[in-house]
Amino acid sequence: MPDYKAMYYHLAGRMATAIDALEATTNALVTITEKLKLAQQTTEEMFISGSDDDEDSQDESISD
Repeated sequence: MPDYKAMYYHLAGRMATAIDALEATTNALVTITEKLKLAQQTTEEMFISGSDDDEDSQDESISD
C-alpha cells in the first residue's frame, strides 16, 4: 500500500519551498517596479519644472 502520509509531506514541503521562491521573486519585482516608477516621476517633474530658456539656449548651441 502506498505511503500517502509520506507523499503528502513530500508534496507539502516542495510546495512551501516553491511558494517561498515565488513570493521572494514577486517582492523583488514590486521593489524594482516602484524604483523605476519613482525615477520616471522624478525625471518628469524635473522636465516639467525646467524653464523654456534652458531649452532655447541648448537649441542655439546645437545649431552653431
